[in-house]
Amino acid sequence: MRVRTYRPLVFLGVALLGLAVLLAAPVQAQEGEGEGDPERGAVIFAENCAVCHGERGEGRIGATLSDIFVTLDADTMLKQVISEGREGTFMPAWSQEYGGPLTEQEINDVIAYIESWGTTYEPPAPAPPRPEVEIPPVPDVEGDPNQGYTIFQQNCAACHGKEGEGRIGATLKTVFAGIEPGAYLIETISHGREGTLMPAWSQEYGGPLTEKEINDVAAYILSIQQPTPPPQGEVVLRGSGWPLLVLLLASVVIIFALGVAVQRGRSAEKSGESEGH
Repeated sequence: MRVRTYRPLVFLGVALLGLAVLLAAPVQAQEGEGEGDPERGAVIFAENCAVCHGERGEGRIGATLSDIFVTLDADTMLKQVISEGREGTFMPAWSQEYGGPLTEQEINDVIAYIESWGTTYEPPAPAPPRPEVEIPPVPDVEGDPNQGYTIFQQNCAACHGKEGEGRIGATLKTVFAGIEPGAYLIETISHGREGTLMPAWSQEYGGPLTEKEINDVAAYILSIQQPTPPPQGEVVLRGSGWPLLVLLLASVVIIFALGVAVQRGRSAEKSGESEGH
């Protein structure tokens, strides 16, 4: 009688235990698949995050990350902020799901690197990049484009791309429409652009860069810019510019004058014939 009473309870307990195992198995697999690699994260952080948050999260243009986050689940908060960004700040969305350049695995690697600070494991920071070929001086600015290359890679490439091709920020490879592109560049880098993700970089306006460093960056950007190709079908005058244009106008005037002279000659002939009759 007792066996008959407890047998359904035993079956129910076994069924619930089996269901719990089935539900827990996918969660465990999911947690194991996306574990971050702090060594990879160190490289990704240096290329994308250090520009705003400092090499060890000490804060720069962005917030300080080296302090312990006041939250029960720091990992979840970090992943959400990195993935989705922070509206109303200079923090963009980095996840590809939200239009950014980083995969979910790369974000997990960055989080693993951040969590490695203060532990026995400290991945080395990458060495400052240098241009492969010497960049010649450029007009309009006094900066050194070779020094500007290094500063650009450390501060600007995260948003504008390693070659200025555009990423989260605008492309910089097209020549700016203006009389003094160098002055425009220095002004924009120094003050930033209100209402965009472009902060002020000049120390005078709260940024980390000196006036010389900004001039160097401007020189490098000018060195990579290329003129915008003309629309298809548009005639482009090549050569010395004004002399060619003057020659073209002179040809038009001569052709017009010859036409007028011929017309007058014909009129004179007709007039003579009329008088002869």
